Amino acid sequence: MTVFKRANSSVWQCKFTLEGVTVRESTGCTSKIEAQAWEVQRRAQVQSDLEAKRLGHKHMTLYGLAESWLSVSELTHRDHRNNVSRVRKLFGDELRQVRGQWQLTVGSRFGIPKDLPVEGLVQEHLVQLKSARLREGVSAATVNREMSLVQTLMGYAKSLSVVTPNPPLIFSHGRNKAASLKMKEKKGKLRWLTPREEQMLLLSLASEAARRGNDRSAGDAHDLTLFLLDTGARYNEVAAIRWAQIDLEGGTISLYRSKVQNESMLRLPQRTLSMLKRRKVAMGSAYSYVFPAIKGRRWAGVDAPRGHATAAIQNHIEKCGLNADPQADKVTPHTFRDTFAARLVQSGVSLLKVSKLLGHTNVLMTQKYAHLSPEATGAEAAAVLDKLHTIKCPEGDNPIAPDTFQDAVAQVTHVD
Repeated sequence: MTVFKRANSSVWQCKFTLEGVTVRESTGCTSKIEAQAWEVQRRAQVQSDLEAKRLGHKHMTLYGLAESWLSVSELTHRDHRNNVSRVRKLFGDELRQVRGQWQLTVGSRFGIPKDLPVEGLVQEHLVQLKSARLREGVSAATVNREMSLVQTLMGYAKSLSVVTPNPPLIFSHGRNKAASLKMKEKKGKLRWLTPREEQMLLLSLASEAARRGNDRSAGDAHDLTLFLLDTGARYNEVAAIRWAQIDLEGGTISLYRSKVQNESMLRLPQRTLSMLKRRKVAMGSAYSYVFPAIKGRRWAGVDAPRGHATAAIQNHIEKCGLNADPQADKVTPHTFRDTFAARLVQSGVSLLKVSKLLGHTNVLMTQKYAHLSPEATGAEAAAVLDKLHTIKCPEGDNPIAPDTFQDAVAQVTHVD
């Protein structure tokens, strides 16, 4: 063993050379036995690094890997802004609005340590992450998306020949829910706004905007809510929309769905079209984004899209008592998307058409709205059966009326 002490020091040092690599470091131990154990582990680490180097493998921190992935995905993924936010949250950072300005707060929530090597990531780290997120009150779907990000990073690590965890991480454990990183997502109850609730909310937002005069943030909260209700778009899709995507004369919008990476052409209802025309006049040509970044109570004066700022809208939702029922699902800005879909399905629009309008890649994603149109479906089925129940006699063209059908069957099947 090559551990030693310096003069007047109680901490043991370590020095050894392995295949041309010299290591001289402090063990941080005051006990010789612990220092010798530390040296054994350090030798094993150096041996592993040398073996990885021979195989062309590399070592990276998980944070460094995530940064590298972001730089690549910026060129290949159109939802880069969402990816930046997801990575930020994975490592415990988040943007918070302070006096009208967005500021990065480091370590404001639980996250993976930024100095953790990729191969050092173990199941326990992610189990702790999952538990922390559940304590924060996030949904199972949100937990699953964060775990999917880690899976993506592990796949990216392999493509770079970066040493990955051994044993491999287990994201789904069928028999052990506590050990499983992925969670079963509850379908739950579907919450949408009634026409009266929608009217209350829009009136509350409009009244606030009128009362505060030139306060752009209040006006934007109303206009954004109206846009979401009338298009069924996701918040991030609308927040980043540009004027170039809107045809005010034709009344259409080309909407890119970043989550599923497809594009939809939607026709706008008159109230939203009127709102957009009014905004265009007010904004002129200074901004390319329909909803530009806000600084304080004014547009920021830079050509940048609106960030994730939903607090004002959520405050009006609470003010209108839309979350007064503790048994009902909570109303959030995403509820506007469900409201859009529910209204269409309840009015008899087919799930296939609604799926297209929502930008779903598969109609199965729209199945959660199927139960909203039982009467329309039943009426359609009854009409088909009524038509089929008009049966013709073999001898002629006279139909058997429905009320004589049972008699006809009885005559055919009667046995003396």
